[in-house]
This record gives sequence, C-alpha cells and structure tokens, in this order.
Amino acid sequence: MKTKLISLLFLIVAFNLNAQQSTKVIITGSRFTYPLVERWIAEYKKVNPEVTFKINPRGGPDTDSANLVINAHELSEKEIKPGFKVINVNRYILLTVANSKSDFAKQYGATGIKDKELKKLFFEKWDPFEGLDEGTKKKDKKTHTTVLYTREQIACAPTTFARHYGFEQKDLIGKGIAGDDKHLIYAVLKDTNGITYNNLGLIYDLKTRKVKDGLTVIPEDLNGNGKLDEEENFYATLDNVVSKLEEKNYSEVVTGNVNFSFPQDVAANKELYDFINWILKDGVKLNHEFGFIDQEKSDLDKQLVILNAPTNK
Repeated sequence: MKTKLISLLFLIVAFNLNAQQSTKVIITGSRFTYPLVERWIAEYKKVNPEVTFKINPRGGPDTDSANLVINAHELSEKEIKPGFKVINVNRYILLTVANSKSDFAKQYGATGIKDKELKKLFFEKWDPFEGLDEGTKKKDKKTHTTVLYTREQIACAPTTFARHYGFEQKDLIGKGIAGDDKHLIYAVLKDTNGITYNNLGLIYDLKTRKVKDGLTVIPEDLNGNGKLDEEENFYATLDNVVSKLEEKNYSEVVTGNVNFSFPQDVAANKELYDFINWILKDGVKLNHEFGFIDQEKSDLDKQLVILNAPTNK
C-alpha cells in the first residue's frame, strides 16, 4: 500500500512538473528585438497570466534550452535546428547614421548619399571627401576624417547590412565594437568623426520619435540625381520613416526580416504556438511603436498558414 502511495505521488509530481514545463516559453536571439518582445509578453500575460516566459540572452547560459529563437537575418538550412520551423514576424530598417559634429554629417546630412557611395564607404575604403577641395589652394585644403564602426561579433544586423550590398559581415570596413547594436550608437556619440549603421529603434528616441541628440541620419539619394529631393527627405521622425517605407519598398534601403524559429511539435508546445498566433494577429499592432515595419498583409497571412500547418513527420 505504501509503495502504491509513493508511486501515485510520484506520478502527480511528474504530471505537475510536465504541465509547468509545457507552459514555459523560453526566448533567445537578436537583442535589439527585446524591447518589443518584452512588451508582447506583458500584453499577452494580461489575458494569459498562467504562461511563464523567460528571456535567455544569446551568449548567456541556458540558451540551448530556448524553444523560441529570434533572428533578424535570413537563415540557411544549417542554421535551423532539427525539428524546428521558421516564420517571418515583421521587418526592420537599417540606416546610416553619423555623429552630428562630423564632417561627414555636415556634408551628406543635407544633400544625401547614393547607394553606390554607401557601398564604397563601408566595403571599398572610399574617401567620401575625395575631390571635394579640388581647385582649392593647398594651404586652404581641409583635412577630413571618417571613422567607421561595426560589430565585432557575428550578428544579424551587420550580416543583413553586408548582404544588401553583396558582401558578408567579415567584409565590412571599420572598428569592431564588442557588445550589441546599441554599443555602435555609443561609439558614434563619443567620436565626432564616427559613422555606423543601425536600426530605427536605436537611432530614434522611442518617446519623442525624433533622432537621438548627437546623431544625424544620412539620407539616401534614392533616385541618384545627386541631390536630396523633398520626397526623399522623410527622416525627421520615426513615424515618418515607418510610414514612408511601408508605403513604398525602396530597393536602396537596407531591410531585413525578423523571424522566429521554434519546434514543429504543436501538441508539446501549445502555449508557445498560442503566443505566436497572438503575435501575428494582435502583437504586430505594436510594431510601429518600437520602430519595426509591418509585413504586407499577404505575407502575414502566409506566415499564419506556415505556423499552423501540420507537423512534418
């Protein structure tokens, strides 16, 4: 009798433990998405308080236990864990930004810069002031300095930025900065010659919706006519940028998809699937607040179909 009672207690404990584990969503991946992810969690828990969430930052302990991996670059087959599927959730934009006191910001902040010039700047050791002082006497010529900053570690944003121009992250020119994307902003703010690339949520103040003090967005000369036309100058506020780039897909602007990678087994991860379904239907309404761009409606519908497709055996 005692043995049966112990066995019964063991089964009850095991059942409760499995139930607790099944309600835990463990998240890791691209750090610049975390402010939006944390808001998603907070809103979701208002109606689903029983679900437990944990964010394990990439590079920290226990990241292998994550059942929701967030990436902001296109995944190759070898990057997808066996038994996992992938869907796109939203999009993000990468802009070139410089210290407002830099010669580069003063020269190109108002006139714009061509896409092919950005390619030369970040990958071909191009001097953006080459020929600027032609015809000027030697004693009157100015010395212009530019300092590029990029990520030291392999990461999503620099991978996406480099691939836009037909390169890989290792080909980016510049001083490698340890840490994550926000440390590129810190480096540029400290260096009056600094230039880098970054996402909207770090370039703009999410409260004021304006470019952060000390930074200048370098607009792109999208039609390549050598000047910044009025319709190309839409960078004054975060909401202007989001609205313009959702209205029209400019091939010159660096854009990447944020994707989720997660187990295919729906039954064993019901709470996770419920959460992702909620994100695609309701959570995406928060994209703009954090500087992310919506997918087109047809693409969003396609992701819902992929998400809820039967498990591959």
